[in-house]
Amino acid sequence: MEVKIEKLAPMHVAYVRHIGPYQECKKAWDELGAWAGPKGLINESAKYLGACYDDPEQTPPEKCRYDACITVPEGTEVGGNVQAMTIEGGDYAVLVHKGPYETLGQGWKAIFMEWLPSSGREVTCGQDGKVCFEQYLNDPAEIKPEDLLTAIHLPLK
Repeated sequence: MEVKIEKLAPMHVAYVRHIGPYQECKKAWDELGAWAGPKGLINESAKYLGACYDDPEQTPPEKCRYDACITVPEGTEVGGNVQAMTIEGGDYAVLVHKGPYETLGQGWKAIFMEWLPSSGREVTCGQDGKVCFEQYLNDPAEIKPEDLLTAIHLPLK
């Protein structure tokens, strides 16, 4: 397992919140895409992120919170189910997971249970506007599930 420490700049995002099992967040992505597409926000410079707020092994699946996010210019107008926030910058532990989205839990478990205890670092998820998030590095419509790349990010103190 290769975890890197990266310093990230703040990212302004538009998002749609999903509450329920993480595996069922497609509706939030569809709604976000339907909003962002006509505005020209789906482009080569956009980053696609999933902000994860709950541990599905500790939180009932129907209460897990997930934000489907796309980076947007600061000041982009939002409305309805589409909201805006800033993902704070700073030091992040980053693990790139290769494989289907259904196996992302293995990557999260590895970074939290294996890397973090021996790293000497502390995670700041949920503090000062910092969130744990996934960055989807390639397009599931164009890539086989076993070749999907997802960068798992943990904000560090």
